Amino acid sequence: MTIKADKNPIISQMGVCDPHVHIFRDRAYLYASHDQPAGSHVYDMCDWEIWSSADLVTWERESVVRPEDTSMGASWQCWAVDAAEKNGKYYLYVSNGTKETYVLVSDDPGKGFRDALGRPLLTEHISPTRSYDPAVFTDDDGSSYIIFGTPVWAGGDSYYIARLNGDMISLAETPRKVALDDSADDKPFLHKRNGLYYLTWASYYATSDCVYGPYTTRGNLGLSADHGSFFEWHGQWFKAFTVDESIGKMRRATGLAYIHFRANGEMRADQLIREFGVGQYDGRWNQIEAEWFMKGHAVEKLENPFNSFDVAMRGGSWVEYPNIRRLPENPWLVINGVSETAVDVEVYADGLPMGVLRKEASYLRGGEFTKYSLGSLRLTLPAGDHTLRLAARGNLRLNHFRFMDGPA
Repeated sequence: MTIKADKNPIISQMGVCDPHVHIFRDRAYLYASHDQPAGSHVYDMCDWEIWSSADLVTWERESVVRPEDTSMGASWQCWAVDAAEKNGKYYLYVSNGTKETYVLVSDDPGKGFRDALGRPLLTEHISPTRSYDPAVFTDDDGSSYIIFGTPVWAGGDSYYIARLNGDMISLAETPRKVALDDSADDKPFLHKRNGLYYLTWASYYATSDCVYGPYTTRGNLGLSADHGSFFEWHGQWFKAFTVDESIGKMRRATGLAYIHFRANGEMRADQLIREFGVGQYDGRWNQIEAEWFMKGHAVEKLENPFNSFDVAMRGGSWVEYPNIRRLPENPWLVINGVSETAVDVEVYADGLPMGVLRKEASYLRGGEFTKYSLGSLRLTLPAGDHTLRLAARGNLRLNHFRFMDGPA
């Protein structure tokens, strides 16, 4: 089955939720719980689904993982799932309600998973908390960790973390309690950027210099009150999050958003993208923010004076924006940015050169902003949907662009 999204959620009305996304073989793999239509329980979740995508817009269902095909046995509590790769093999960590966590293994990230142990990796009483909602994180040195747990209201006392052995199916240490300055919820996830560890649950996040903590709560992204995960691909950071579709009983779905990092490590998400999703744009929008690129080469997102972000480009840098919908015939492309000197920007549409846009100097002096300015170029294009790539021939901080009937 193949689904093409036109906005969030990416796979609608099918119960694909609690998303953990990983990039394997330069392809995005979505490991998800699966809400069933309303049944006799608050949550009826009888299997897990694996989907994959080359562009985060068109998704293909790779396989359905059924608990009855493992030592876990049939269950209506197939709760959260995560995946990891080590030495060419792929590992799937799955919950049986709040009782146990099992691990499966395959030679393919999308299918063929089989029971690795014939018994749980984590049992109900391996720690003072319940053993469910696992997430697996691999650090820069190749060490992998499993984190799990639940809050007091669900019968636990916090998150617990343990390093995995190199086989990825056994623990190298006794799980230890994560030091966190806030009340833990379920649905933990771990990622790392610039030496800083991010412990996240729903849209809350905390950071630490050590994988074990202590973690200091930093904020809430405002994307979802439910499960999610973070991943980096082609120079951009993303968050996958659970969307409540309110179809039947506890019927949920998956959304995607770009994530931006401030210089102090704080994260930010855009509420417009929360609704419209990633990898596609509307050419009629007032503006398309530069930081919403899908692919970038030798670029960096930097804070600007408007409580937002610019994309810093230099000679050889480029950014790409696919699936710009509903462009008029032969539109004018208008860019807005700041630079110390005049900059030429090569413009490509659908891989074809459209010409060079001249962006005049706009007085960025020693890091001090004094003026943003515009540059424009008419594109020879038929009306419809197109992919835009901008490549800089000099230093430029690109703020946004838009399409118009005439030059700015």
